[in-house]
Amino acid sequence: MGKHDMLPQPNRVLPGYKFIRFLYQNICRLFGPVLRDRSRFQLVVQAFFCFGFIFLVGQAIWIYNGVQLNRKIYNPHHTTIDIAMGSSVYQIGSQLEEKGLVKNKNSFIWYLYLTGQQNSLKAGHYNFGPDLSFRHLLRELKTGRPVIYRVTIPEGYTIVEIGRLLSARGLVNYERFQELLHDRVFLRSQLVDFSPVSGEGFLFPDTYEFAKGATEEEVLSVFFQRFRQVWAEVSREAQPPKGFSPVELVTLASIVEGEAKVEAERPIIAGIFFNRLRRGQHLQSCATVQYALGERKPRLLYRDLQVESPYNTYLYRGLPPTPIGNPGRASLKAVLSPADTDYLYFFAKHDGTHVFSRTYREHIRAQNL
Repeated sequence: MGKHDMLPQPNRVLPGYKFIRFLYQNICRLFGPVLRDRSRFQLVVQAFFCFGFIFLVGQAIWIYNGVQLNRKIYNPHHTTIDIAMGSSVYQIGSQLEEKGLVKNKNSFIWYLYLTGQQNSLKAGHYNFGPDLSFRHLLRELKTGRPVIYRVTIPEGYTIVEIGRLLSARGLVNYERFQELLHDRVFLRSQLVDFSPVSGEGFLFPDTYEFAKGATEEEVLSVFFQRFRQVWAEVSREAQPPKGFSPVELVTLASIVEGEAKVEAERPIIAGIFFNRLRRGQHLQSCATVQYALGERKPRLLYRDLQVESPYNTYLYRGLPPTPIGNPGRASLKAVLSPADTDYLYFFAKHDGTHVFSRTYREHIRAQNL
């Protein structure tokens, strides 16, 4: 192959090479005389220094002025602000500017980044009065003031009722709450000694305080911790009947909770249920039928007693698959220390107390009095 047969190769240069070369040549042409002349170089440096100093002073004034109160908007008598968990610095700055707590959100943001405090602000509910300075504002935002919700769970409430109550208060997502209450892995991590298939029975009824923004897992952990604490207290000196697992005892306690209205009668009712279980009799608890129906009816009809459900203890012997509600301390204590009685039957009077009987004939006779 001769030299005339070779094709000319195109020049291979990086993208933008011609522009960079042009820019370099012009910078050299402009500053070349300055670099060669020391006096000119000193003048340029001084000019840059003065310009930089003026710029920095201007920025400092702009930031200082921007983080001051906006008196035209700020309410000195009562100003509240809620900062949600996960809020960005920009979102917090926007809220502060909207309330007049700062004049300019950008100044606030620049101040945080320049001082390295951009990650120090905490979620919470804040109240500010008339004597407010930026230093005080920043100190409060760094301390955190969580919004606390106080909620009381009545004894005997089911997980559905508790979920609706907490959801209405904005504390939980109802679907997520119920999902966790049927998540066996999560439940067994919280209730090792019980290994339940449902969270029913383990949300101890009490008054709780929850911080706004708490997750469903955190809320349930508080419930379970309180249950474990109460269970340890009531079982410390108790001698529960043999042959029953802890989760079965909680299940029976939930039935006692649904039946008893007077605290003194709870150990007696617990003793009756233990007697019936040992004899292989149906528990015949109206509370379990209410749970099977999914509603609290003021009065059960005979057809209600025929509802097809493993929770209907008129049809099925033994304990239901899970607790039927969340028992309080008195019901848990009653089951762990039941009365030693030979009663087998009871029925409720209008005042909430019960009449107890040893035989079915006595039971019918007492109802007809």
